[in-house]
Amino acid sequence: MNQDMSNITSVLRKPRKCPHCGGKVVSILYGEPTPEAFEAAERGEFILGGCCINELSPHWECLSCGHQFIRVITQSQ
Repeated sequence: MNQDMSNITSVLRKPRKCPHCGGKVVSILYGEPTPEAFEAAERGEFILGGCCINELSPHWECLSCGHQFIRVITQSQ
């Protein structure tokens, strides 16, 4: 399966706000969510990312425009 990377930006750390629209950027939670996780996602505390994760899976997403961000790890980290 090919992942569309046009909506994903590589960053060194989580943006405080989305550089595309100024919206709130939250973490993406992967794995099987608990009932409490569903409720927290409904409140906009994070995004549910599903159960499949790989090295290209984004770490954060804008609640307003849906743009995603993946953390880049540099050699010095």
